[in-house]
Order: sequence, then structure tokens, then C-alpha cells
Amino acid sequence: MPSPTRPDVERLRNRLNTLVLLAPGAWVLLACVAALVLPALLPPGYFRPRPFERGGFYPALGLRAFRAIATDGDWINRRLRRLDPAYRVVRDRRTRAGHIAGSITGERWHTAFLLFGLVTTASALATGQHGWAIAITIFNVAFNLYPVWHQRYTRARLRTTADVTGVTSSAPAAP
Repeated sequence: MPSPTRPDVERLRNRLNTLVLLAPGAWVLLACVAALVLPALLPPGYFRPRPFERGGFYPALGLRAFRAIATDGDWINRRLRRLDPAYRVVRDRRTRAGHIAGSITGERWHTAFLLFGLVTTASALATGQHGWAIAITIFNVAFNLYPVWHQRYTRARLRTTADVTGVTSSAPAAP
């Protein structure tokens, strides 16, 4: 006849079993936390459009089609301009600055979710769930990678000569 287990031994058994169950999954938790924190640590220079982003790079990736259905996209703007032909999301320097700041915030969030999606894809692959890995990847591209590209493309399109040269109209003229 087995001896009755002491309550403290039983508690320790439960804790150790929980540790054994959680330890292998801890890398997923750490990777997810890192994925959510890393975009917040990106320097401002990361968000500056690169020269190649201004040309045909993003349209070649299908960004114009995506832009048609995105928030503040072509479809929405066409509908709003039917009501008010003068309607523009970016009307002046103030709204341009606000739109650029909002695009950086949006890019940070979508980058975090993109990285989070990569972690879940890796987890699905590690457990042999290839169908789920493919589905997660497809949705991650559609709902996170394309929005990141859209934010970058928008900022590249909003660049002005002053952005490129570093000269602003409020700066005094050179002697």
C-alpha cells in the first residue's frame, strides 16, 4: 500500500510539472515580447523613405491595388470627393505632418504584428503544422506586410524637395 503524499510534496510536484510544460514554450513568449518591443526601439532614420521607395518599387509589388482598399485609400477618397470635390486627406503642411506621424505609428504597429506573425509561423513549422504556417503567412502578408509597405510608400510620395535638400521655406536665404 503506497504511503500518502505530503501536501508540500504534492505542491512541488505540480509546480515542477508546470515548469516542464511551460519551459519549451518560453521561447515563443520571449520571441513574441521581442517582436512587440523591437519596432518601438527603431530610430527615426529607419522611417525615412529611401530613394528606391519613391519610384516604381512599391507599385511593382501591387501597392496601387492595395492602396485602393486601404484606410484613407483611393476607394474611400473617391467616395468622399463625390460629396466634397475639394476634400483631401493632406491639405497643408500641418495635415501632411500629422499624416506622416500617423503613418510612422501605423508602421510600428504593423511591423510588431508582422514579427509576431513570423513567430507564430515558426512555431507552426516547428510543430509540423505546415498548413497553418502557410495560412498564417498569407494573412500576415496581407494584413501586416502590405500595410507596412503602404505606410512607407505613402511617406515616400509625400516627400518634398525640402525633405530631400534639407532646406525649408522658413529658413533664411544664404548670403
